[in-house]
Amino acid sequence: MTETPAPHPSFAKWQGSWELSLEADGYSGNTVTAYGSALRQFASWLCQEDPGISATEVTTDHLRGFIVHVRRTRSSGTARSWFAGLRHFYRFVVGEDEMDRDPTATIKTPKPNDPQTPVLSTQDLKKLLKVCQGKGFVHRRDEAILRLFIDGGLRRSELAGLQVTDIDIRDRMIFVEGKGSRRSGPRRRAVPIGVITARCLDRYLRERDRHPHADNQALWLGDRSRGPISADGVEAVVNRRAAEAGIEGLHLHVFRHTWASQFRGAGGSEGDLMVLGGWRSRAMLDRYGRVEATQRAKESYRRLSLGDRL
Repeated sequence: MTETPAPHPSFAKWQGSWELSLEADGYSGNTVTAYGSALRQFASWLCQEDPGISATEVTTDHLRGFIVHVRRTRSSGTARSWFAGLRHFYRFVVGEDEMDRDPTATIKTPKPNDPQTPVLSTQDLKKLLKVCQGKGFVHRRDEAILRLFIDGGLRRSELAGLQVTDIDIRDRMIFVEGKGSRRSGPRRRAVPIGVITARCLDRYLRERDRHPHADNQALWLGDRSRGPISADGVEAVVNRRAAEAGIEGLHLHVFRHTWASQFRGAGGSEGDLMVLGGWRSRAMLDRYGRVEATQRAKESYRRLSLGDRL
């Protein structure tokens, strides 16, 4: 069996110094995490495409190849986001006098497309919840995670970062720390949840009380007596349940898309959605609105189909 090549160790070495610089410059924790993920993804791709290349030997062609790969396998939005992280990284390395040229300098930021925002069908949501049915810690935890994504429209980092004290079962409210800016810091907001989601959280918390790490304030704990799980761990939980439900290519942000689309489709106002979702810009709402308008048009035509009237 051929061993999978590992990224050049220089990437891990430089990543630590770079992330320390980002934190010192006041970048939010979410930005540091996102930029760090971009560099790790690039390093993993590079070790497959050109094994043995160190972080300081990267060329413009390497970076262009990675952008093309991300656009084909992910989206233009992901390519833009990851390129922003890589550009910052190489400017940092050049600033530290470890490279005499910035390989990102002549690359234009990938243009955004106007993508159709994917949403999950009600049938898919039911399939996901069904595979979590059962008693015990893992079933209760996984259902609580899924229902919070579905019912609260939380971002991955928001859900993964929840503490036990952020949950108010009686008032059916979740207090999350959302995206912020370098100047204002994280933005906190209260997210209401439904009765069923609150009940699932209550059941999980009772199971959690018997966990060996119950004294840890992190809300989500691992199975087999393991401690808190990371954002990647939360994603792994959802991916495993999606596979069991027969749903392929699921990205966590699709829950937020679905939540917003369903809210608007049920008659919720744009103003309320912006408050509940923690948005300050209408750009994302416009995307969700287009998805909902397309769905309404399809449903209208099914009722008014000319072919069916002939």
